[in-house]
Amino acid sequence: MTKHNTPAQTKAEADVSSMTAIGIWQSVLDELRAEISASVFGKWLGELEFVAEVDGVIQVAAANSLQRDRVRQDYLRRINGIWSSMDTRGRRVAVSCWADLPEEVRELAELNKAEQANHVAEAVCEDDGTEAELETSIRSAGGEHTFDSLIVSDSNRVAVTVGRKIAESNAAPAQTVYFFGRHGVGKTHLLHAIQAEMQARGDKRSALYMSAEEFMVAFVEGVKRRDTSDLKARLRSADVLLIDDLQAIAGMGGTQKEFFSNIRAVAARGGQVVITADESPSQLSSLNARVREELQGGVSIEVGEPDEEMRRRIVRIKAEAISEEHPEFVLDDAAVDLIVSRVRGPGRQLYGAVCNVFTATTFVGQPVTLDDVSAAVRRQLGDQKPPTIDQVKRATMAVFEVTKTDLESARRSRAIAYPRQIAMYLCRKLTTRSLPQIGRFFGNRDHTTVLYAVRKLEDLQSQDQTLRDDIERVERAIEDIQAGGGN
Repeated sequence: MTKHNTPAQTKAEADVSSMTAIGIWQSVLDELRAEISASVFGKWLGELEFVAEVDGVIQVAAANSLQRDRVRQDYLRRINGIWSSMDTRGRRVAVSCWADLPEEVRELAELNKAEQANHVAEAVCEDDGTEAELETSIRSAGGEHTFDSLIVSDSNRVAVTVGRKIAESNAAPAQTVYFFGRHGVGKTHLLHAIQAEMQARGDKRSALYMSAEEFMVAFVEGVKRRDTSDLKARLRSADVLLIDDLQAIAGMGGTQKEFFSNIRAVAARGGQVVITADESPSQLSSLNARVREELQGGVSIEVGEPDEEMRRRIVRIKAEAISEEHPEFVLDDAAVDLIVSRVRGPGRQLYGAVCNVFTATTFVGQPVTLDDVSAAVRRQLGDQKPPTIDQVKRATMAVFEVTKTDLESARRSRAIAYPRQIAMYLCRKLTTRSLPQIGRFFGNRDHTTVLYAVRKLEDLQSQDQTLRDDIERVERAIEDIQAGGGN
């Protein structure tokens, strides 16, 4: 008969081993992150969560059955191989869905997660030095989270309009409003903007902002003290309750029950509840059925990803905000276009790209160049898979305005031979293809022709700035093609 460690039974053990197990799990993830591409790691492994130790088995939770099955099939053997090399106690790792875990195991996970959150908070409070100085510089340059600083386009117009009406005491479409969308599209900004607008207008209604993780930590602390009355009083006294990142407590039965009772209490006395999450209520598979029904009974509004023009405005505004404290930090149009073309994600990723450029240049006393911008974006996005020969040829065609037929032809004029040599050089440098394979893609040329082009350009780069610039232009065009999903 399998015996699950309950929170009371595991308290002493958690102090000496559970945090160690969590540390080993983080090390396992770090090794996997180094072995696997960023996109694959983020999709299948990055969202796995450490749960607890149950009878010598380290239980890890997947968000849904699809992720569980994929991890078990493709990665669990490697996970246990790395784990066994680090764990002297001979434990193994198992992967399950949150919904499949027993109630007492999920409660233990909530305790462990609360402990981790407390440790992180303590570490942040104790941190100082250059990194803290940098974080202060960037955060203070980010501006206030108000409606005035919130960039609006078709992707978020409905959400912003509803948020304004809530802040201005106008009738909301429902007592429970649920904003959902990909991480980083501005949902947190929207909640803070509602609170800031109410304060600016002198609204007599009380507004309370709380992340779901903060709610979870406060609830678990209350359970430990056997008294959650302070948390209930704080939440239920709010006229406008703003809860951020609901997905943080999905799958946590006890926490969700407490959450449900509190939002029902606020709504029952005529208050307004505004919630954000990364997915719609129906897509949060481990959400408690009663909570899901409550949310589906309100209004759900998607916050979409920004279009190209909105992304460009985000980059410019973030750069200008940093420039207010660091006037020497300037991103010209070419730098802005480069960031927008490469970073296809939401506003938070764009802000991260600007901060990475600032950190690598102005913050350390260096001027901003396109090479710095390109390098900063590459660091943020992680390693991409090697380009194909076709992608290299397409990038060369775009930069030099030549055709595929030109690159594959026997023509030897400089207008054709020069870009052809650059394309062959970059195929050798960036792809995994051999010299004979590259030659076949350029009009069935002999491998010695490719080798000549490679060696010639390697020799000339040290003395020819124009050549270096042209190669860099084609490399950036290749990255743009890859970022856009071009095959």
